Amino acid sequence: MTKPLQIKPYLEERTFSDGDVPLLRASAQLPLWEDEHGGRFNRYYRAYGRAFERYCETTLFPMVQDAYRQAISNAGEIPDYRATLQTTVTYQEGSLVSLYTDSVESGGRQRLVLRRGDTWDMASGTPLRLIDFFPSHTSVRKRILSTIRAQIEHEEQLGLYRYLPDWRSRMPRSFNPQNFYVSDEGLTFFYQTFSIAPPHEGIPVFFLPYDEEKGPRLLSKSDPAA
Repeated sequence: MTKPLQIKPYLEERTFSDGDVPLLRASAQLPLWEDEHGGRFNRYYRAYGRAFERYCETTLFPMVQDAYRQAISNAGEIPDYRATLQTTVTYQEGSLVSLYTDSVESGGRQRLVLRRGDTWDMASGTPLRLIDFFPSHTSVRKRILSTIRAQIEHEEQLGLYRYLPDWRSRMPRSFNPQNFYVSDEGLTFFYQTFSIAPPHEGIPVFFLPYDEEKGPRLLSKSDPAA
């Protein structure tokens, strides 16, 4: 692959108004593969962008309108909401491309961030799965969860991060093998906001560096939702 992956505006800022009062501003930046073999890749993200725009129009905007009308009736502050899709490319070499996209909603009582990770083999135009990065017959889920558990316990002992009191039961239930991406150093796994940690801690991120001699070992950090 010769061309770098492009991140371009899919949706220029669109304003949803109640009468002449702007209440919700939405925008989206999504990847574009400018190559003759990029059809499936580009269709995937165009569909993602259309779903985001439809969500803003049919689900989020009516909720913002309700908040606006309540504010008017209670003589409160008129809300100003924003919804964005922000894409970050984490790895690109040869035919392998990895990225994550954050859906960010702000303006209410809490800032909501949902992350989506995608890794692609551009040579075939197909998405890759987590198990594609491990030898066959590897107990991937068991191995990852046991190391995440040990790392969280270590972080709590040191007071580095706060997790929810029942994270031990939440952690395996909330684990999604699709929630990963690739960086220069290794595989990165993440949990969604609210799943195992309080929202102010951001998105919990766990890092599995490459190590050919000793095998991978899992570290973690919390990636504050920016």
